This record gives sequence, structure tokens and C-alpha cells, in this order.
Amino acid sequence: MRFTVILFLSCIFTFTSHAGYSQSGNTSQSYYDLVVNHFTKRLANGKDKYGSKTTPFWMSSLNTATGEHLENDTIRPDDRPQRLYQDRPVEAPQGSSMYWDMPQVVVAYYLSEKTGDATYSDAADAYIQAFFENCIAKNGRFLWGNHFYYDAFRDSTVRFGSNGITTGVDFDEEEARLHEMRPIVPSWQALWNIDPEITEAAIRSAIDGHLTNPATGEFNRHATGDRGHAFLEAGGVLVYSAAWLYAKTQDASLLEKANRMANYSFFNKGAETGLLENSPNQNRWDKIYSTTEVGLWARGLIEAANYVDETTRQQWITMADEAMTAWLEYGFDPEQREYYGILRVSSGEPIFEEDFLNDFESKTVYSPDNYTSFWEPLFPRHDYPMPFAESCLKLYELTGKDYYKSACYRWMAAVKNDLPAWDGKGGYADLYGRVIHFLLGGHKTFSDERFRILAQDVANEAVERLYAQGMFRTHTGEDRYDVADMFGFLATSLIWLETGEEPSMMGIYY
Repeated sequence: MRFTVILFLSCIFTFTSHAGYSQSGNTSQSYYDLVVNHFTKRLANGKDKYGSKTTPFWMSSLNTATGEHLENDTIRPDDRPQRLYQDRPVEAPQGSSMYWDMPQVVVAYYLSEKTGDATYSDAADAYIQAFFENCIAKNGRFLWGNHFYYDAFRDSTVRFGSNGITTGVDFDEEEARLHEMRPIVPSWQALWNIDPEITEAAIRSAIDGHLTNPATGEFNRHATGDRGHAFLEAGGVLVYSAAWLYAKTQDASLLEKANRMANYSFFNKGAETGLLENSPNQNRWDKIYSTTEVGLWARGLIEAANYVDETTRQQWITMADEAMTAWLEYGFDPEQREYYGILRVSSGEPIFEEDFLNDFESKTVYSPDNYTSFWEPLFPRHDYPMPFAESCLKLYELTGKDYYKSACYRWMAAVKNDLPAWDGKGGYADLYGRVIHFLLGGHKTFSDERFRILAQDVANEAVERLYAQGMFRTHTGEDRYDVADMFGFLATSLIWLETGEEPSMMGIYY
């Protein structure tokens, strides 16, 4: 193995203050209080009161000055482009997106549990119930994710494809063939608590639609029933979802489907390197290249392993271990002290832009840069450094292998060297939250105070740059909250840092 165990034990941590977009509010309050302030203002003013009827849907984009829906949520600063794709209304303009709101929904439940104030949990309950009443296809599949959302001005669910055109859903015909869940796993538990039958039917319908070849475990990111891109990130979510429902029902067929989908991704890899292909069944760049997306896939298997029998659990942990070990062998640049963005599956060599252009006519914006990026906001770029780092932490806890510890220290050092976020422009809420969460996990696992100190520095920067006007903007450059920035990831990390208690995400993993 070429991977050399090096511990960055000499890291020195400092923090420099950087001005925010506008003057921050009263940040002398605790992180916990700031999160409560945010949810109080957002739920008081940011629900659907548009169109011909008022509903409990949470609006996707808010003006942080008022907490209300932006008058025009399609206008953005040039340096703060659309988060999710560049040409698709995934961010639910003039609407609401339950899929991207899942991290925020579970924080609402946590706040009610801790404060004794049912305002937050009642709002979450009503939101889920409204979603169930308005966003389910005739086959039970949820109309959410990357191709559906609820339009508050039309008072209806809408569908869109790659051309960006949005059309109203015909519920007599809609089968949700464009159903897609990536990169986050939903809180199935939060949905189950409202209606187990609806949630079970939705998961079963999704699994059956995405699993295109039950014999081999081949799946598609879309629930078309036909072959398509079998992205690792989609596979991890599907395996987890099937395993979660298996734990609820003890239906052995769900476990079998989950195992075959896991095996399908695991066995499509380089014969010499063991590197997993990002998308093995399409002749594109992501078949011959591997990225840190393998870490997100491994996270899915590790978490899914909590819901299955011991034999399957060990199989999945072993698969995650082997896939991560292969990537760590080739994926670190010791001179730059950074992790590469792309590796060639056949040889393990890093792929820089000039290499990409030698293999293909052009380089897509939906692929990583030369090195992995903590702060790049665009999705999907198949680059997931913090889920990869989280997998290193989990696998160290599960296996005790020193090179996972070394990898965690390398991630810590790389974070420190990449502050302030995004070359000083300021990060997005979920990205700050993911970094803080990993660092707190490192402190918990290694009892090394430097992880916690750096987490505090990142949190200070996040609050300074994002909190103002009584709530959190979710990125710098404008006073705006966006569901696509998944504030829930930052909220739970801030609360963990302050209280020492990690809030439950109800099944959502970092």
C-alpha cells in the first residue's frame, strides 16, 4: 500500500475575524438561542400564504429582514449562483421542498423537545401532513427531490426535467418516474411518526422503481424502471432506505434488495486499484473516474448496517472499509497536503483538468476540481469531502485502523488551511455545519482538544457571517435564507458545540 501513515500532530490553530455581508445582530446570545430565534421568526412569517389558499408548507426562500418569502426568489447576485444545478428549479422557486427541508424539520422536533414549546413540532407535523395530502403520486411514491416541489402560488405540485420547464402534476397519470433522492437521506422516522402506512408505501414504491435489475442489484438514480445513472450517492441512500424499512417490517425481500444494490456498486471497481466507479453503467467520465463520493456511499452503508442482522452488518462494514481504504491509498497529495478531486479507476492516478480534457472533449461543471473542495456550493459535483471524512471517523471507531486516524488528522489540517471559507467569501450553512460536525466528532473520538478549538473557530466564523436580523441567512452576499442550503446541518452542529449534546437528526446522517 502506498498510503503512508502521517499524523499532523503539530497543527497550530488560530482564528482571524472577517467581516460579514451586513452588520451581524446580537451574537452575545448562545448558539442555542440563535437557533431558536431563527426558527421562531422563520415559522412565524415564512409559511405559505400565497395563491388561493393558505397551507402549512414552509416556503423555500425567505428575506431574512422580514422572515417572509422573497418577492422574487429567482434574482441572485452574480457570485452567489443557484445552488442545485444551474438550469433546473430544484430550489423550489415560489414554493416548498420537503426533501431539502428534512434537516430543518428534525431540528424543529428537537427544539420542541428541549424547550417544551410545541410551536416547532406542531409546525413540522402540519408541514408533513400537508406534504402527504398534496405530494404523493398514484403509486404511493413521493413527489419530491430533484424533479418535484409544491408551488405555493399555483397551489399545486409541479414537475420539471433537465430543460427546466415546470408543469403541473396530473395526479391521474403521474407515476413519479423522475423520483430522485440524492445526496441526503430523508428522515424516514419523522415521516413514519405521522403516517407509517404512507411512509412504507413510498419507500417500497421508490425501491422498486429505482431497482432496474433485481438479479444484479443494478439501480437508476431515477425511478424509471429502466437503466440510467447508478450514482454511488443515490445507491447509498437507497440501501439505507431499504435497510431502515427492513428493520420496521422484517420483510426479508427488502434486505435482499438492499444487499444486492450495495454489492452492485462495490463490485464495479478497478481490478488493480479497488477504486469504485462513480457511475458504472453509463459511458461517461464518472465510469472511469472515482471521487470522494465513495465516502458518502460508505456513510450510507455504515448507517444502514445499524438496521440489519450481524452477518449483513459485518459484510457492509467490510465493503465500506475496503472501498475507503482503496481511495485513501491514492487520494492524498502529500506535497499540497490536500485530497485530490478525481482519481482514475484503472490506475489510481489523480486527474487534473488537462487530463480530463485529454479523455473527453470538455470538462463538465458537475465534476470536482483538481482537489476536493470544502466550500464549493454547486450540486451535484460528485465531491463530498466531509461525508468522506465522517466515514474515516466511523471506520476508525469500527476497525481501529491507524490510517483512518491519520486521514482524520489530515482532514483537520486541510480545513484549517482552507479558512476563512471559500477564499474569504464565506461559506454556506450546510457546509459550515458539516465541517463543525466532523471536527466535534474528531474531538469526541480522539480526545484531542485541537479538533474542538478548530470547530469553535469555524462556528464563530459561521455565526459572524450568517446571523443577522434575528435569523440566519444561509449564505453570504445577500440577506436570504434558502432551503437548498440546509440550515439544519449548521443548527445541530452549533447546538452540539455549545451544549456537548449531539441533537438527534432522526436518521439523517452527515
